[in-house]
Amino acid sequence: MSTNDPRALRNAFGSFMTGITVVTAVSKTGEKVGFTANSFTSVSMDPPLLLVCPANKLSSFDVFEQCEHFAVSILAEDQQDVSNTFAGSKEDRFAQVDWFEDEFGTPLIRDAVTHFSCSAFEKISAGDHLMLVGKVESFNTTEKFGLGYAKGGYFSLGMEHKAEEMAHGKCARVGGLIESSDKLLVQKSAAGYQLPTVDVLADKGSRASLEQFMLNLGGGYEIGQAFSVYEKAQTGNFVAFYRVEHAEQTAPEGYEYVPLGDLPKLSFASADLTSMVSRFVSEKKNGVFRLYFGNEVEGDVR
Repeated sequence: MSTNDPRALRNAFGSFMTGITVVTAVSKTGEKVGFTANSFTSVSMDPPLLLVCPANKLSSFDVFEQCEHFAVSILAEDQQDVSNTFAGSKEDRFAQVDWFEDEFGTPLIRDAVTHFSCSAFEKISAGDHLMLVGKVESFNTTEKFGLGYAKGGYFSLGMEHKAEEMAHGKCARVGGLIESSDKLLVQKSAAGYQLPTVDVLADKGSRASLEQFMLNLGGGYEIGQAFSVYEKAQTGNFVAFYRVEHAEQTAPEGYEYVPLGDLPKLSFASADLTSMVSRFVSEKKNGVFRLYFGNEVEGDVR
């Protein structure tokens, strides 16, 4: 595919799973600045170096271009709000989050997984970004899980592990919220609309059973994070639903793709499906997907 398509290239870069960081610095006049970045990597152990890449169009670019010190906070899995604040807020970002200063007066995000306080080691102009290499002067880290990011959405390894553990041992059925070009795959039945589901195979877990089901539908499906794991009151069995992306826009036989905006008009076969699809549409709009644990009536969205 040609690099003349910036959106396609951005999506290709975004297929690489990364963590989420907030990079901060202080201007020469004392203004605190920061931005959300997943372009972060370790560079060297001796000396200890790391790399971040602020974009030239960043409103605080001049501060990072001239800074003597900066800091990197690797966000924890429950800090999506912090990531969103430093990615998009036009107001005082530091007034909206909990933070403290390192030994150089640079802000660090409280409760992050890891903090790095750096001196500016080297600055290299590279296309429309600045390669800002920092020498790690001090750091601290915890055993928390970090916040992940891939293909335009967040994911949490901690919640993924818990969902997989529950789904593998307790689930009788597994299904998919299968999306293609802002449409969701559904199946019409006498009881109302359904989402694609299948029985969990005795010798496989929920995810492997769903993978087999996707192959039977024709392939081209990419299974993402767990979206809901909950108990069905009538049977006492659990059901798990995963987010799935479909590269093709053609629905398999017996199914149809419905635009996300039209989904609220559909009558689903059960209240749990209605609630789950409604949450999916809402979270798709704000770009923050969460994970539901519980039963058909109540539970936790994390």
